[in-house]
Amino acid sequence: MQKTIRNRAFPVLALAGLVATTALTGCAKTEKYDVVVVGGGAAGLSAAIEAADAGAKVALLEKMPMVGGSTVLSGGIVYSTGSSILKGAGIDDSVDALVAYWSGRAEGAADEAKLRFVAERSGANVDWLVGLGVKFGLPFPTGTSPVPRAVSTSDGGVGIIRPLKAAAEAKGVAFFLETPVTSLVSKKGAVTGVKAKNRDGKTVTFASKAVILATGGFDRNKALMDKYAGTQVADITFVGSGNTGDAITMTEALGAQVVGSGGVIGLRAVPGEPTFETPVCMLIWYPNLYVNREGKRFVNEGSDYPIFHAALNEQTDKASFQIWDQATFNENLGKAVEKGQAFKADSLEELAAAAGIDADAFVATVASYNAAIASGTDAEFGKNLAGQLPVAAAPFYALKVNAATIGTMVGLKTDLSCRVLRAGDEPIPGLYAAGEVANGDFFKTEYPASGTSIQMSVTFGRAAGAAAAAAALAGK
Repeated sequence: MQKTIRNRAFPVLALAGLVATTALTGCAKTEKYDVVVVGGGAAGLSAAIEAADAGAKVALLEKMPMVGGSTVLSGGIVYSTGSSILKGAGIDDSVDALVAYWSGRAEGAADEAKLRFVAERSGANVDWLVGLGVKFGLPFPTGTSPVPRAVSTSDGGVGIIRPLKAAAEAKGVAFFLETPVTSLVSKKGAVTGVKAKNRDGKTVTFASKAVILATGGFDRNKALMDKYAGTQVADITFVGSGNTGDAITMTEALGAQVVGSGGVIGLRAVPGEPTFETPVCMLIWYPNLYVNREGKRFVNEGSDYPIFHAALNEQTDKASFQIWDQATFNENLGKAVEKGQAFKADSLEELAAAAGIDADAFVATVASYNAAIASGTDAEFGKNLAGQLPVAAAPFYALKVNAATIGTMVGLKTDLSCRVLRAGDEPIPGLYAAGEVANGDFFKTEYPASGTSIQMSVTFGRAAGAAAAAAALAGK
């Protein structure tokens, strides 16, 4: 099975290079820059690099103690077509094919101009990252397309963020960490800077000709999740603690449009695990039998993870149970039993009672599933049963698996120059946005393929940086 999500509990030393030393302390003051970037993930860093390359004086403000955003917690996967890596591997693909795939996964609801904008630049962006020092492996498929469009680093998102940060520093970008932006500064409807808090809690004004918002999603903001993703709210999220939707709240007074279909980048996880790639959480990738609280199957267990999430999201308590027996036992399953995350019993009836599953339906489901394995055909969900073993050897196990999120798919409406739009699609002068904070018209409700979000963030981050710098330097 191709694993398309890779998250790592990176040691502190791996992250040490992501911490910058620039800080604001002491009394309140005003800093002047051509371009201010708010947020230090893939989009923000890409924007800062492009703006600096264009000759702008750039400040990057990050409220966390280190840069990286959601990207640093990811598997470091980037989706594209036409990169040197893909061409070197002899992959037959095209911009049109990638646009068609993304559009199909969005059920035609995405802004096709934006899909094409990203697809046309996607290969060059991978080459750009390589030129900055990102090391990718061989391409492989993600999502539901068999085309191997994805490449990943060997050390996850750190392998992308570290070179981006080094490039930005080399180009003179000033980093201000632990400096949360509290509000936008505007004059007659035009954005002229931001107000932020320094490490001492003092208010600092960053005056600028252009501001780029790259603050990520809002999984950590319950009010915004309830408002914009109410049907997809999960108890588990693996995004950074800084993903609180700051840009959406800051731009409300300026009348910025918020667009999207309420989607999330959905996953599943074992409750209680700190990341989705701990040994216990990695058990979820085995395509074993899954049942809901009613004791019934609800999905093809081998489905792409966003499709699986969509089905799981509709179950009671957004919960399911992955079923194991002695023949399929994994030592990490034993750890889950010890931690109270899985149940163990000598019969299916006892297992159902322990886990709170409808026993009669569960026993019938197992019998039906075993019969499907014996026949080689899953008439119910069309699962590939090759290599699957029946659930027959006691003791039996049920691992708790719940819906989780690793990102949101609602954000500020922007044009192809990344200008934030208010009602009537009127640009708000001086204000730009890129990345997850502005992805609402790129998706519908299901995430199409691992690596899409980072590609989108890099593409629009670079576009925002170039556009903001051009506007800021136009009068000089």
